[in-house]
Formats: sequence, structure tokens, C-alpha cells
Amino acid sequence: MRLTLSDPTVAVRVPKGGFNQKTGGNWIFKVSTDGTKAYKTDIRLGRQNPDYFEVLEGLKPGDRVITSSYEGYEKMGELDLKANTQ
Repeated sequence: MRLTLSDPTVAVRVPKGGFNQKTGGNWIFKVSTDGTKAYKTDIRLGRQNPDYFEVLEGLKPGDRVITSSYEGYEKMGELDLKANTQ
């Protein structure tokens, strides 16, 4: 069962994932437009529900992000992304 306590609103949101445990919701890796890199980007999260965080600052609609665990990546500012060709 889900309970809604406010009127529906339009918001930028990201799925909940392991990234929040290491970042405290203060930053996220945002994927470049060509998909080859991801950059550490400051964000500010707002409300949440069981599935999503509301993003108040730092992302715009359509931005792609990495939400999995950042274990071992906390000190990196940039990630090189490679496609799996197998």
C-alpha cells in the first residue's frame, strides 16, 4: 500500500540505489552526453518515496546517472565508461 501525503508535483528524480550510502546524497556520477565518461556532480536531494529521490539541484531532466554502489569510487572525480562487447 502507498500513501500520498501531498499533491503530485513535477520533479527531477533518480531511482534509489547504492550511491546514496557513500555520497550521503551530496553528489552523483552523471554520464556524459556521448556515454564515454561519468563525472562527479554535486546534487541536493529533497523528498523521497520507496523508489525515488527528488533532485532539487544539480541535474536536469534527461541527465543520465549511475545509481549503483560507489564502493571504491568515493575519491574519483571522473570514470571512464567502456561498452561491454561480449
